[in-house]
Amino acid sequence: MSTKAEWWASPQDSRNTSPPSPHDTTTATTTTTAPPVIPRRIHILGSGNVGSLVAHSLRTLPNPPPVTLLFHKFSKLEDFRNSGSRIELHRPLKGVSISYGYEAELTPPPGAVVAANTPFEALVDPNTRATLPIPPQRRIANLIITTKAHQTIAALRPISERLTKDSTILILQNGMGVLEEIKAAIFPDPASRPNFVLGITTHGLYPEGPFALMQKGMGTISLGYVQRDHQEAPDLKGGVARSWFTSSPPPPSEHPDKPPPLTALPPSSEYLLSTLLSAKPLEAVHLSIAELLSAQFEKLAINAVINPLTVLFNCKNGELLENFYIVQNMRLILWEVSQVLCALPELAALPGRDVRLSPERLYDLVIRVARLTAGNYSSMFQDVRNGKQTEIDYINGYVLDRARDLELACTVNYMLVNMVKGKGKIVQERVAAQCMHVIPLYSWGGFLLFGSGINFICCKYVYRSAAYICVCIDQLLGVGFLPFLWSLFGGLGG
Repeated sequence: MSTKAEWWASPQDSRNTSPPSPHDTTTATTTTTAPPVIPRRIHILGSGNVGSLVAHSLRTLPNPPPVTLLFHKFSKLEDFRNSGSRIELHRPLKGVSISYGYEAELTPPPGAVVAANTPFEALVDPNTRATLPIPPQRRIANLIITTKAHQTIAALRPISERLTKDSTILILQNGMGVLEEIKAAIFPDPASRPNFVLGITTHGLYPEGPFALMQKGMGTISLGYVQRDHQEAPDLKGGVARSWFTSSPPPPSEHPDKPPPLTALPPSSEYLLSTLLSAKPLEAVHLSIAELLSAQFEKLAINAVINPLTVLFNCKNGELLENFYIVQNMRLILWEVSQVLCALPELAALPGRDVRLSPERLYDLVIRVARLTAGNYSSMFQDVRNGKQTEIDYINGYVLDRARDLELACTVNYMLVNMVKGKGKIVQERVAAQCMHVIPLYSWGGFLLFGSGINFICCKYVYRSAAYICVCIDQLLGVGFLPFLWSLFGGLGG
């Protein structure tokens, strides 16, 4: 069995972690305690724009830490390998910056981890159809999650056993409510729960290709350490408290308007925060928990307006402006959001809460962001257009959840949630209708679906996923499932 010192040490750490010899008397009189070995490797779960920016920024540091990208889809892993296992960052007037040296792992359920250089055929034994031995697991000390909010639980569960109470997880994504879900679904025991850091980003990022992104707008990443839970506080409904913010006063040594000193945090949290703060492209800042909470709610209000309205009006962010009818809807949404935020118990002690989260100030923030991103399509608009699930449940849906707890009416946001979901369902059904021609390809272990226009990417994704899923089913059943699919769909290929 490996010792704690062994798994905390990174592959580049050449320090001797073996215990001293019993005949060695030089250490017997030593009274000082050796500092804990700080792990350098950082794992990133989520290969989108934000995850790529963070990974690239870390690997371009003067003394870069080892970075491992975690993929939960074989197609994404294959795209990364085909792109040269590198990440490109394009910035106007600054050229292209390319970073290398990444490790990659595939984390398919139920928890097996396959190295990036493992061929697809090696996922199962071609003769016995038996699952091959799982490669040795490595514990994760520093994890950054940048997936979509609704994908977090499914993506995190396969690697949850590799995280311990000494690990630190940074949640860097849109929306709110994910931390509560992680605690309830994956780490219900506060004693064994990892440390958490929450973050929000204002960088303007857009894809330029597989693992290539354009940084059109320089922003910041705000980070805040979440105090560990000692006991879950029940909410009004008798369940787990919805907010991660503790209503108890901060420690006496901590100034309420300043973040805690990094040296006062757990070792992995201190290391992860200090490393991110030193990555210049990220422009990261460390905030107090109260300031981070306020900034999160401000961004939540902005997203609750721009994202759903661009979906419903099928427009760019800037097209929401200078339109009397749309502006009236903006003000209705923000009035409800402001009423909910100003009634939250965790914000009761926030200085200037009613002014900072007033409908008028939130409206000014929305207009400012819409103007700065006038030529862009919102992320929710792009998700709906591509037939993907949106984060509406973690934006307007989160406002609805908190409104129910407070017994406040939130009719406009309720309508928005259902209208965005309704439009998304229509688009998904259209995509499915255009992917009707199926050709079974037994030698490929999957199906190639043809579409047209923008749906070509969707069809490629369905094909790759189908190939991987079919192999997994075949290895589990062990009764020749692929020939069964061949006979089942054979009539559709003609």
